[in-house]
Amino acid sequence: MLLIFPDFNTKKLYNMYVNAHSIHIEAEVEREKDHLLEALKLLEEAIVGYQKEADYEGIAQALQSRELTYKHLFLVSKDEVFAILAKKDAEASLEVTRENNLTSRLGSCYFRLGDVEILFENYEQAAENYQKALDNYSGTNSEKGNYKYHLGTALGKLGKTEEAEKMMLQGLSEIQKNHSEVDAFLTHVWESGCLMQLAELLTEKNREKAKEYLRQAQGIIENDPKLIIRKRQLEELKKTLVK
Repeated sequence: MLLIFPDFNTKKLYNMYVNAHSIHIEAEVEREKDHLLEALKLLEEAIVGYQKEADYEGIAQALQSRELTYKHLFLVSKDEVFAILAKKDAEASLEVTRENNLTSRLGSCYFRLGDVEILFENYEQAAENYQKALDNYSGTNSEKGNYKYHLGTALGKLGKTEEAEKMMLQGLSEIQKNHSEVDAFLTHVWESGCLMQLAELLTEKNREKAKEYLRQAQGIIENDPKLIIRKRQLEELKKTLVK
């Protein structure tokens, strides 16, 4: 939450009350509202703030947040510059993690590297990075399900439809079964994303099943007003998939 001070030292006083982590959280909120440029500005502040606090894990996390923001900018604009910037931040996050021996962050680093390889349609490399993310995973079972469905997405892009569907369904089951481990918003993001990817995967193979997955995703998205980005993505998907 922003603090307002009626004097000329607003910035100085603001920094006294708001640390890098708070700014980082604010950036995440702005991104999920689809306010991508605002999120970028805040993430820059967060990264500088983490450096001043010597919080290198915070820097690694903020770089991953910025990668995700650049990814969304690329998907909206189709400008490859944003994909390049996303990749650089994912690589930087991995370097910071290795340099500071932050072993618990390795899984998320490889996950973000998988993300950017998808943008460049390097699906083999994406699958390898997602597998490394799982091999180095440290976190909740619910988020591990999210990692698995992304691996399934990469496998689907490689034409391994059956293997991809199996991996996605396994991931979806883990997300749903362990939903209490994380905030409901995250569960809804991961669950709806997996269902949308299943719909895309099965559109040619099983149109009726694809329609059902898309219907389920729409139900989740319509019932959570915070899923602003997912709502936009759903409308884009509906234009190109199941009729």
